[in-house]
Amino acid sequence: MRNLLKIKELRNILLFLIALNVVTIGISAFVKWDTYALSPDGKRIEQAYAVKAGAQLLGYTPSREEAEEAVKDIINEYVGDMVLTEGKTNLDIQFEKLKFRKHLQTQNGQEIAEQVLRNPDSEIIIIGTVLETEVIEKDTVMKETDELMKGETEVQQEGEDGKRRISSDVVIENGKVTSKKTVEKKVIKKDKDKVVMVGTKLDDGLNEDGSYRFVHCTVEEDIENSEEYKAVQGAFDYDGPVLSRSRGAISGPSGKETYYNLNMSGCINIMNSRGFHEPYWVRSDGVKMYGYYVMCAAGLSIRPKGSIVESSNGLAIVVDTGGFASRNPRQLDIAVTW
Repeated sequence: MRNLLKIKELRNILLFLIALNVVTIGISAFVKWDTYALSPDGKRIEQAYAVKAGAQLLGYTPSREEAEEAVKDIINEYVGDMVLTEGKTNLDIQFEKLKFRKHLQTQNGQEIAEQVLRNPDSEIIIIGTVLETEVIEKDTVMKETDELMKGETEVQQEGEDGKRRISSDVVIENGKVTSKKTVEKKVIKKDKDKVVMVGTKLDDGLNEDGSYRFVHCTVEEDIENSEEYKAVQGAFDYDGPVLSRSRGAISGPSGKETYYNLNMSGCINIMNSRGFHEPYWVRSDGVKMYGYYVMCAAGLSIRPKGSIVESSNGLAIVVDTGGFASRNPRQLDIAVTW
């Protein structure tokens, strides 16, 4: 049955009601024939159903069941994956029962049927409206909050995509959509924004117990004047003597302090390899900095690399060591450009 409606193979279609009235005038009476339809092999059939796309005749079937199946086959073949309302479509595919009339008919019905078979019409045109579902992608909204530290984020609402139904008029010729025009768009499910909270609270570099902890540098330019730098260094309040070029050694908040001026690239590479990855820069007073912290050398036996210690020049990070550590493990050597 599935092959009955392939118009290019019209020889497989059960054909064709001839309804032509001819009155033959004889001397004594009319000559009568019953109405009939013929199959391609010349057999007469008693009933036929015409399958159509709009006004376009697609073919005939000898039973209602086959007509219903034919309609389903056409929709499946030519509509494809288009989304339809509740599995239905208003594509204008239909069938109708042919009524055979019982009066004078032509004797040339089979000849006419064969002539039609020799000149098949291969074009199938389907006109109708299809409904498709389109996803409305959710937006992401960023909101600032001072309840989170700067650089931290938290998803407050996951959000949800919406849906939009699109109604389009289509023309399908020989299985291909040749025209498609959107006639209506309707939101059937509203989207919900994804809400992400972005922290603005400045980190003061302190643990809950008051000890210092390392704070990753998030500033790209002018670190010295940034609020983040001021917040981190502000966690340490010191009003004692400050190491300078003229003061080659002082007693600072953590013990003896001296200074040195060497190439720090090796120290930076070692710290980066340990996962710190902070920017190197020189403060306006000539002190070498790694992220938010003063660079210093220390006795690694009591202050491992990455430790945060108090110095007269501010909070410092241990990135190096020296021979002094064997004599005075509490000494700090501050990296400077002096």
